[in-house]
Amino acid sequence: MAAATFQPNLMGSIGFNSQTAALSICAVTAVAAILYVASYPSLPWNDVPLPEIAPASGTSTASPPKFEIVFSDGDRSLMVYGGYVYIVRLGDKLPDGRWAIGFEKREGSWSAMTL
Repeated sequence: MAAATFQPNLMGSIGFNSQTAALSICAVTAVAAILYVASYPSLPWNDVPLPEIAPASGTSTASPPKFEIVFSDGDRSLMVYGGYVYIVRLGDKLPDGRWAIGFEKREGSWSAMTL
């Protein structure tokens, strides 16, 4: 018959502590998530005023900025605007002032579904 006995930690204080490692991983993940969401960089078109619509005629006085969606993998896409390539995610503001709610391929080219 075998009896259970106390086994001391042979590694001592210089060994690997799994609780400390788990807390460190959780802390790093939390900080990374906060930085990812909170410090979202300002996009160049966020400060561009929207074109004003003349109330009498219903036409736009200025044309909206031109941008092109080059590729999408479902929840993010590559957009060309002003000679630069940007990564656009769902919920991001597009150069024309609308919000991206989806990306789809129509007739061989990508388009953004907006709100």
